[in-house]
Amino acid sequence: MLPAGTPQALDLYRARVPLTDDGQTAQEAAVVVAFGQVLAQVAGRGAAAALADQAAGKQAAARTVLGYGFSRDQDGNTLLEARFDPNAVRGFLAEQGVATVPDTRPTLLLWLQVQHDGNTLWVGADEPPRLAAAVDTAARARGWPILLPLLDLAERAELPAHANPHDPATLAPLKALAARYAPGGVLSGRLNGIDGRWRIDLRLTRPDSDDHVWAADGASPEAALGAALDRLSSQLAVAPPSGPPQAVEITVRGIDDVTAYARVWEHLSQQAEIRQLRPLAVGDGHAVFAFALPGGAAALADRVEPGAPFTREAEAESGYRYRP
Repeated sequence: MLPAGTPQALDLYRARVPLTDDGQTAQEAAVVVAFGQVLAQVAGRGAAAALADQAAGKQAAARTVLGYGFSRDQDGNTLLEARFDPNAVRGFLAEQGVATVPDTRPTLLLWLQVQHDGNTLWVGADEPPRLAAAVDTAARARGWPILLPLLDLAERAELPAHANPHDPATLAPLKALAARYAPGGVLSGRLNGIDGRWRIDLRLTRPDSDDHVWAADGASPEAALGAALDRLSSQLAVAPPSGPPQAVEITVRGIDDVTAYARVWEHLSQQAEIRQLRPLAVGDGHAVFAFALPGGAAALADRVEPGAPFTREAEAESGYRYRP
């Protein structure tokens, strides 16, 4: 985890990815993957990485890369490390209608209470290992400096029995505990695992700003955390000019039952900027939806994809696959 402190500029325009072999084709493919990671870091949303797989994204990767080198990880595997031109990256995202989070981002302290199988625990800097690592991975992939608390004996004695992001009174002890870290903002959350699904509720508190409260879910703790951070970025991102609503159609494949269809419909219907939502076709393992959206199809990555139960298919402007 990164140390707490004042807002800091992260190296959002650099990425390290595995290299399958030392041939030119493999290197070019790795540069595209690295470009996708950079897009996700700059936009603050995992879905933005899929833009690199489209034809325009591959061209932009080759055009914007400043250089790359090679290193090895702790297991001896070869890595390609690439850096991209910041202005060109942001220009590409603006062309695609994707809002971006400012490069200078506040360090956020995360208090996260987990409830599962009748047990309650708090996530600390290194415990439990799986959840601490999940927070770190999700935050780094989206360019967020997230700090987890130490959870020493003094802190544990003051932790509330129940943390409800929708009830600020239950979070009062956390506000006092946060002072020792001097963060730029505090995320207070609750992660619940019920019937194979995970739901996370979060409240963001920052100085001189209204609180934000939201929820996200996923098939695993990792998926729920990623979706929650996607929505955090969406709330704080600066959108490029979008214009009037435009007609959009999207196809979501892998919809094989009513539950899958209901999850997709629920997500779309909750997006504030979507208008005139209606199904055009359902069956044969897919569903087609039509709606009006400011910015049209170019705005899907910013306004529809964050926290969605589907992911963009490579080379498909408006094609997606359901993610259970």
